[in-house]
Amino acid sequence: MDDKGTPQAQSTANQQSHTSIHQQRQETRDVITPYAFEVSPDLFGTPLASPIRRALALSIDLILVAILSGVTGNALAIFIAILLWVTSRRLKREKRLPSVIYLVRIIAGVLIVGGFFGLFRNDTPIWMAQQNEQSVSAGDAVDVVVFTGTYAALISVIDKQIEKGDCADKEACWSEIGNDFVEDLVELPLSKDEKLEMLEEFLKQSFVELGDQEHTLLKESLLTKFATMQKEFDIQAAEQEQEIQSTPKQKSFHDYSIVKFFKGIAADLGLGFGWAAVYFTGTMVLLHGQTIGKKIVRIKVIKLDGSSLNVWESFGRYGGYGAGLATGLLGFIQIYWDPNRQAIQDKIAETLVIRLKTKI
Repeated sequence: MDDKGTPQAQSTANQQSHTSIHQQRQETRDVITPYAFEVSPDLFGTPLASPIRRALALSIDLILVAILSGVTGNALAIFIAILLWVTSRRLKREKRLPSVIYLVRIIAGVLIVGGFFGLFRNDTPIWMAQQNEQSVSAGDAVDVVVFTGTYAALISVIDKQIEKGDCADKEACWSEIGNDFVEDLVELPLSKDEKLEMLEEFLKQSFVELGDQEHTLLKESLLTKFATMQKEFDIQAAEQEQEIQSTPKQKSFHDYSIVKFFKGIAADLGLGFGWAAVYFTGTMVLLHGQTIGKKIVRIKVIKLDGSSLNVWESFGRYGGYGAGLATGLLGFIQIYWDPNRQAIQDKIAETLVIRLKTKI
C-alpha cells in the first residue's frame, strides 16, 4: 500500500523540504529563517559612522528641510510625483502587477499636472486660492493641489463623455460630480470666500455644456448644498475651538522637557507627510543611501545585505525618526551602546550606517 498520502508522510516530506531550503540558504515564507536579519559577510570589518558624524549629517539635513518648508505645496506635489514615477520604474523592473504600476503612474500624473498648473496658472480664483500662504500651509496646500487635480481630470472626463454622447442627461452628470465637489470642497483648509470662488469656477466650467435653465438649477442646488454643509462645518469647528479654549492648560515640568522641545522643532520643520518625508525618502533613493547631509560628511545607509534602499524602505526608515521622538530620544541615543550602532530607525528598516573612505 502506498503511504505517501498519509499525514505522517506529508509531515516528513515538508520537514525534508524545509531542511533542504535551509541548507541552500534560501528565503521562504513558510518557516523561520535567519537570512532576512543576517549581515552580509562582505560587510564584516566595514567602519561604522560615528555618532558625531551622524548628528552633523542630520543637522545639515534639518536645515535644508527648514529651507524647503518655505516652498509652496505645489512644488511639493511635483517632487512627490517624481518620486512616485521613480517607484513605478522600479516596480516595472521587478515585474510587479501592471495594474499597480499604472495606478502609481496615474497618481503621479495627477500630482504633477496639478502642481504645474498651480505654479504657473494664477489668473483664476481656483488657482489663486492655492497661492494664499496666509491661509494654507505647505501640508494643507498638498490637499488643495490633489483636490484641484482630481476634479480637473473628472471634468475633462465628463466633457469627453458628453462629446461622445455617453452622457445622455447632461444635468444629471454635472449634478453628480458637483455634489461630490461640494462635499470635498467644504473639508478643504480654506476660508469660506475662497471656497465660494472655487465653486464659482466649477460652475463656469459647467456653463459651457449646459443650457441657461439647466445651469441655473445646478447653480442653485450646489450653492444651497454648500451653504448648508459649510454652516455645519463652521459649527463643528467652533465647538472644537471652544472645547480647546475651555480646557485649562496646566504647565508642568513636562512642558519644558527636552523631548517636547525636539517635538516642537519637528513640528516646525514639517516632520510629517511633507517636505521632510519627501526629502529624506527621495534623497535616500536618488543618492543611493545618502542624503545631502550624509554625502557631505561621507557616510552612507545600506541594508544588512549591503544593497541600497528602495522607496518604501527609505520611507519606512524616515518613519523611524518619529519613533525616536516617541521613545523620548532613547531610540536615537542607543547608537552609543548598540553593537552595530543601530538607532531605532535602523532597527525598523534593517539598515546600517557606514563611514566611507576619504578620497585621496
